[in-house]
Amino acid sequence: MQKDLSSSRKELSIIAENGTDSDKGKPNRKKRKIFQNCRVKNVREVAHLTETLKQELKAKAQKIECRLNKIYKERNKRFYRNLSMKYIEASEPPSMAEAEMYWKLLWGEEAQHNERAEWIRREQKRKVSYMGGMLIHIMEITSYLSKAHNSKSIGSDPIQNYWNKAFPATHRHIT
Repeated sequence: MQKDLSSSRKELSIIAENGTDSDKGKPNRKKRKIFQNCRVKNVREVAHLTETLKQELKAKAQKIECRLNKIYKERNKRFYRNLSMKYIEASEPPSMAEAEMYWKLLWGEEAQHNERAEWIRREQKRKVSYMGGMLIHIMEITSYLSKAHNSKSIGSDPIQNYWNKAFPATHRHIT
């Protein structure tokens, strides 16, 4: 489908080109070939052909989009795998030292911020009322996760529901 879409785009762009015609007003070789395939004989038919090609392009693009949406809804994992089309093989996991070094580079350095900033003072003065004690049980988290979409996250953290489902030991910490 993608190849068909790109060939239609190519044909449309060739027809739409104005500067490649010769001085006598005759179409170039590529245009003549497209006109012969589509049986175009006069200027009206050229305008009709361009409009038809535009509509075909739109329809093909919508078909591809619908197909991708369907794959995304039904098989989320497959969608992302096909998106990258790269298969990465991990022969062995990184060593503990390599993993520590990687995360230290990301999170190891403390950031300095202005402790006298105006917004900090405003927030300290603001009276915040906390929500009352509402108990959430592990069973509620488990039942929610069973219905939740895999690529979304529960709260403000970016951890996807897929991982929360895969590690039920985290349910206690979530509650």
